[in-house]
Amino acid sequence: MKTFVLFAAVCVAVVSSQVLQPCSPPPLWEARISRIDPEKRFSERARISYDATNRRIRVIEEVNIRDDKEYFDVLRIHNTEPGTEYRFNLKTKECNKKEIEDAWRPFEVPPNSTFLGESYIGTGAVPGAGVQTQLWDKAFESGDKYFGVYTVVGCIPIQEEFYSRRTGLVTSTFFDVTAGISDPNVFIPPRECE
Repeated sequence: MKTFVLFAAVCVAVVSSQVLQPCSPPPLWEARISRIDPEKRFSERARISYDATNRRIRVIEEVNIRDDKEYFDVLRIHNTEPGTEYRFNLKTKECNKKEIEDAWRPFEVPPNSTFLGESYIGTGAVPGAGVQTQLWDKAFESGDKYFGVYTVVGCIPIQEEFYSRRTGLVTSTFFDVTAGISDPNVFIPPRECE
């Protein structure tokens, strides 16, 4: 009996010490992205180039706000103090350059997030017919909330939901993610903005 109790205590200690840590997505990737905020009747479809190492994001986007479509080329550079945003309107050919007020928020599972479990997109019952994912969430002291879905293999972002009092709930879904940056010049500001 003493042996069983000791074995059970060791098993509990081993299981409790195995806290699952969030994976790390690739530092450089490109994808298509869809964002929705139904409360504001806002949607966005875009092509994104993401550089976590140098804290830069380039987005070519189609934005729909209350049935009005706009098209922008947006470059956000966070690796300077303050950061800079270049927003080039592809319809009017006007560029706005401004300081970035928001802090850099990388596309990754925030530290100290809670692991919610694993699930399949598609099915795990048929080989090759599904993608295994991990689900994470976090509530911040500020009241902001995060929910993310990442692939188990490769830690590729699938979906993120972020809520803050300032922005409301924004849901981002990622498609056709590829590692690396196909054009290194993508992070050079449009010449119309200089």
